[in-house]
Amino acid sequence: MIDITSRDEGEITVVEIEGKMNTGASPDAEKFLNALLDDGVTKILLNLEYLDFIASTGLRVILSTGKKLAGVSGKLVICSPNLTVMDVLKISGFSQMFNVFDSEEEAFTSF
Repeated sequence: MIDITSRDEGEITVVEIEGKMNTGASPDAEKFLNALLDDGVTKILLNLEYLDFIASTGLRVILSTGKKLAGVSGKLVICSPNLTVMDVLKISGFSQMFNVFDSEEEAFTSF
């Protein structure tokens, strides 16, 4: 089960993902993020504070979204992953591909 919400903070859209981003939930996350891109969003702050688990399918969704944003001179920033999710981001190299911050406040300064 996954719960995804978004809110606008000026020109930045904060997306919060809660639950597990696994094979079953990743298509929902992808659909949600693609709808934001279709609406013209170019700056996304992905808050993972309440994400318990991320599988390779979830990583693919993040990578795909980041590439689409880069293609329109946009940006994807990640914040607040728990230790388990941060380990996955480090092992997969995502912590080098994307800016990852401990807090939402820190992440806002990177845009």
